[in-house]
Amino acid sequence: MYDYLTLPKLSKMFNCMEYPSPSKVWRTLNAKENEIMQRMMKDKNSVLGKAVREGRKAHKTLEDNSAKDEYQQAILDIFNREIGIDIDEVWAKEKGVISKENKFRGQFDGVGVFRGKTTVWDYKKTNQIKSPSQMKNYIKQCAAYAIAHDEMYGTEIEQIAVLNIGGKTKEGLSTKVTTYDLHDGIREMFLCDLQQYYKVTQTHEPLPV
Repeated sequence: MYDYLTLPKLSKMFNCMEYPSPSKVWRTLNAKENEIMQRMMKDKNSVLGKAVREGRKAHKTLEDNSAKDEYQQAILDIFNREIGIDIDEVWAKEKGVISKENKFRGQFDGVGVFRGKTTVWDYKKTNQIKSPSQMKNYIKQCAAYAIAHDEMYGTEIEQIAVLNIGGKTKEGLSTKVTTYDLHDGIREMFLCDLQQYYKVTQTHEPLPV
């Protein structure tokens, strides 16, 4: 449907390697907290370190639709049974988007039609199902990708979705889908963060919001 490219290829094509991703924006705005989290993530024996590694494995499983062990197969099975059934169309997975207007770039997990609406979605594998308040940055991240997708491809993405699978064991897995209409001010929430990022880094002039 659209001519999608990987983020490295897009970044080189548009000469925008210096543009931040949504995650870089929040790491910069929460530098002290991020420093602590980075140390914990590097500790292979920490709860956070283990959770991050399991999350990456699960993300790869969902991306490739292929499992390497029983736990990952259980993740794939519950995803297909409880979430995948609501994905009507997949336009692309793991592709890059860039906003020249707002000066940011990123890579979405998926875009297409979910429950009858054009949607950008994000996979999240966690030890426990997250509450909507804990999804705040994930939601703004998806909103950023929707902004860039609309700019690049002339679309009008209607909603974003965080597809959360929680549970430490295959018997304890559960799912939760959090969707937000993009007319609810979520775009503006991300753009406010982005404006603050550029004020902090002074890489560019502050952006209008």
